[in-house]
Amino acid sequence: MKFLTPHVSIRASIGLLMVVGLTACQTQTASDDAPANDISEAEAVAVDESAPTQVFPDDYAQVCNGIAFEQAKAYEPAAGNVHHLYVFDRQDDAESFTKSYRELPDGWEMPWEESQETQLVTCLTVTEKTLANTCEFPPEEGETDAYVLETYAATYDVAIYAAKSGEQLDAKTLELAGEDCPMFHMFTEGELTDTSTPDYSQALLEFVKPYVQPDA
Repeated sequence: MKFLTPHVSIRASIGLLMVVGLTACQTQTASDDAPANDISEAEAVAVDESAPTQVFPDDYAQVCNGIAFEQAKAYEPAAGNVHHLYVFDRQDDAESFTKSYRELPDGWEMPWEESQETQLVTCLTVTEKTLANTCEFPPEEGETDAYVLETYAATYDVAIYAAKSGEQLDAKTLELAGEDCPMFHMFTEGELTDTSTPDYSQALLEFVKPYVQPDA
């Protein structure tokens, strides 16, 4: 038994030496490789800096203020081609323009991954509103208060711009009647009242079509 104790101790010491030696080798290897890794990272940074910056739909909002967006594709009208656009709107001239998600014909709007291909920007501002209908919806089960939707007739100032240059190509005023009370309406959680302005999709389409899709 006295023999086994130093034998086990010696094996433990050898194992410790092996671990220390392996750690030293790994440290030396890492040290030897460090310059190569540094060069690789520097090259990667250089590549990243030279790569084009991703463009997003919201980046085009500045065009509504007449500010050119140089990353956009130049507008060169050609009969029979589709010149893609984004639409922005706001409820009054004190608000910022936000991306509109009103329905447009298929192919008129670029997906966000290809935003840099967009050539046109259309901007709408509500300049006047008149109450058209007050729509009351019954409370949900377990609630006591009814929900109220107010629909408004609205006047819109609309303009279309060449995105890359910021040049205004045309402008118009749209006067749209207030909509009837809908059968259903989605209210914001916790809110009992809401307002709506007319869907301008059709009127907007007629205004911008000669620029988006010129006739032959």
